[in-house]
Amino acid sequence: MGLKDWLGKNHFVTRPGDSDPFFRPRRYQKTREEVVQSAREAIASLKNWRLEEYRENQGLLRVSRSALFPPSAQDINIYVVQGSYGFSSLEMTSISRGTKRDFGQNKRNVRGLLSAVDLRMKPL
Repeated sequence: MGLKDWLGKNHFVTRPGDSDPFFRPRRYQKTREEVVQSAREAIASLKNWRLEEYRENQGLLRVSRSALFPPSAQDINIYVVQGSYGFSSLEMTSISRGTKRDFGQNKRNVRGLLSAVDLRMKPL
């Protein structure tokens, strides 16, 4: 992780064109419900992560990650969309509260969640 990534901004987003393929949105040959269930299990397995809300009609899981210092807590949104031909996609954002720099934490949040979901099901 370079200095620019470490200092970061106060957010990180999966993007289709990310230079690092790991941080591109995930596609799974599973239903939306199966991907949501895997994401819920992943959230439960991560330290200091808490599912705040699930909006089924939007495929949105709202999550918070607490930190040692409250101003540096993060809000994480995970979007699961049912696509055609039995595929579903997972995209996410991580945003720090009360700080202008995240020192790479939001990128680590995205990496942690994607890694935990990938352990439960294989992305395409």
